[in-house]
Amino acid sequence: MRPLIRIAFAIIFLCFTALNLFAGTGSVKPVRAVTIQFDQIMELNTMLSTSLTVLTNKKSGPDSVESAESGGRICSCQILDLESSNYNHQHVVLLAEKTNNGNSSDYYIARNRIQKEKKHLRTMFYDKVKLVSETEGTGSCKSMYFRLKTADSLLQLYEILNADIY
Repeated sequence: MRPLIRIAFAIIFLCFTALNLFAGTGSVKPVRAVTIQFDQIMELNTMLSTSLTVLTNKKSGPDSVESAESGGRICSCQILDLESSNYNHQHVVLLAEKTNNGNSSDYYIARNRIQKEKKHLRTMFYDKVKLVSETEGTGSCKSMYFRLKTADSLLQLYEILNADIY
């Protein structure tokens, strides 16, 4: 390559570099971080709890008696402390949601799905998986997570598992 061409390419490269260093207000960058405040979580919790009662009361047809007795969805929850050589995560919530068919084994199936995921976490990612607390209830796992989040602001969501699949 001739020296004149090399010098021209170097000047063009420096010009583009200088333009990117001094980007104005039209540059693409995050402006503000998204923050969720306590009152927003409380509003979501009340909205979710009222929408669940509306959804379960509006069902009609031959399956309405069974679905009213079963409550729709059940959720099993475990709060874990996860530790490896590089990471230490405290208060991580793992949720499993299942359709309630009115069987007594539905809670067992949801709990079993969480146990499989804990085993996977232990073998693949973390050295220690410690159970902090465990709870179960009717309703969606999203509403249970928001209720738990209001009680413990440091709670982190790992995943909401679908226990109907396995």
